Amino acid sequence: MNKRFLRSIVLPLEDLPASAARAPFDLPINPLSHLLLRLQVTNVAPAAIATYSAIDDLITQVTSITIRHNGENIVQGSLRDLMVLNMLAFRAFPGFSMMANVDDSVRDVMFPLCLGRRMYDGASCFPATKRGNLQFLITVGADGAAYDDLNIEVEAVELIDATPTEYMKYTSRLQDSVVGQFDVRLPIGNPLLGILLFDTGLFASSDNVTSWGLVKLMKDNVEQLYAQTDIRTLACELPTIMGGLSLWPGHEHLTDGATAALNRSDDAEVKASLGYRGYGYMDFDPTRTGEYELITLGAGELLIRGVGDEATAIRSLPLERVSIKA
Repeated sequence: MNKRFLRSIVLPLEDLPASAARAPFDLPINPLSHLLLRLQVTNVAPAAIATYSAIDDLITQVTSITIRHNGENIVQGSLRDLMVLNMLAFRAFPGFSMMANVDDSVRDVMFPLCLGRRMYDGASCFPATKRGNLQFLITVGADGAAYDDLNIEVEAVELIDATPTEYMKYTSRLQDSVVGQFDVRLPIGNPLLGILLFDTGLFASSDNVTSWGLVKLMKDNVEQLYAQTDIRTLACELPTIMGGLSLWPGHEHLTDGATAALNRSDDAEVKASLGYRGYGYMDFDPTRTGEYELITLGAGELLIRGVGDEATAIRSLPLERVSIKA
């Protein structure tokens, strides 16, 4: 018998006021593969060359997205954190349409949010639940300079016949680094498929000063998988993990004659506008088969040990594989 999926709009297009949190809304009750979050904005004059910078501002504006089941966060983080993790772990990339640089023109950008290891995987998706148990929450900040009138729409892909054995859980953890050695504790119980790291120093400056610095993975005081690596190397590796340099969020070419000196495609422009600048990924599932996953059950202590150059904010998003008990 053919398998069936059901794609539907769970939140029709509606206005999302700036600097506000939308009331939670219910998600479907059937096994859930992924959500498709579409954000729509209206250009504000002058909108001549603001395509990529406007998208970048839009990503920044969404400060928190949460998928919650019976009070437990299954997915939680800023849109940028979730976007980057979905790109790296699930090969689920944003898409866009209607990108005209005209005043009062609308732009649509879509972000997939996966709940299984692969889209449409009946063995790896969020299990069936009761109405009202699974909810979606979103909070946004101020509009970007190049747009206003933020609208939101959410579609869901249910897998009607699925009998999942696992789902993915990823929630953001925020703390400060220090100058010198510091530890970031990780969740124990579920296998880990990877950890997304955000480094304020790597994001905000062009010098050799970073927040995570040199990092290693420690389980019960024994090095695991990553005996030592540099956050800068992890950052350089992102295109390799994604299978190539992502063309979006990409770089912009300035076309205003007054700024002709910037009308070129060089490494500084790309570095300044990549949507995943400041991130690194510790990948425990490089073959996407689970053979290298990090077993945490029974561990007394699990942590990332960093050696930072500066004391700034850092984030980590462990990717947990949660088994579903029969």
